[in-house]
Amino acid sequence: MKKIFFLLVLVFIIVNLGNLLDLTEKPKISNILVVLGGKKDTRIKKGLDLYIQNFSSSSKIILPNKGYTKAVLIKNFLSDFIKRNKINESNIINLEGVSNTMEELLKVKKYLKENRLNTVTFISHPTHSLRIKLLANIIADYEKDNIQINFVSADDTKVWNKQYYFLEWQSIKLVFLESIKIPYNLIKYTIFL
Repeated sequence: MKKIFFLLVLVFIIVNLGNLLDLTEKPKISNILVVLGGKKDTRIKKGLDLYIQNFSSSSKIILPNKGYTKAVLIKNFLSDFIKRNKINESNIINLEGVSNTMEELLKVKKYLKENRLNTVTFISHPTHSLRIKLLANIIADYEKDNIQINFVSADDTKVWNKQYYFLEWQSIKLVFLESIKIPYNLIKYTIFL
């Protein structure tokens, strides 16, 4: 009987992992938009789309500037975007000197505190949102400093479905990787930060 119960609980958890990992919601106005680094430019495009729709009350957006982000592509894309939308370049901030999500979160928090901002919308892949929230609140103390976090999905492929992620192989891999990254990151940054 215990084995059947354990198996049912395990199946329930596996089926609901997509709902647990994906904390994204519809965009809402926050003090600043932050596009977290990633291998696809869909995040940057989504962040800029929200920016021109005035979802940043400070009129500022923070973009990644990492080694895997092709600087030329971003600069060309940004220069077209800036010209087309008549944007003041000083409103677009690049995160310099960061190489992972935790470093991004710490640098963003420093910027928020220096500029007296208390709401932030992170744009990333939906499966990353729980890890981002846990790192921000447990390690970087966003919650303790009364910084409200919102998450918006940068996934425009329509492949990700948090209720039925287990029906698509790529989504299964993403959920599996995040299920490993979350405890790894929490242990790593609790001990070594």
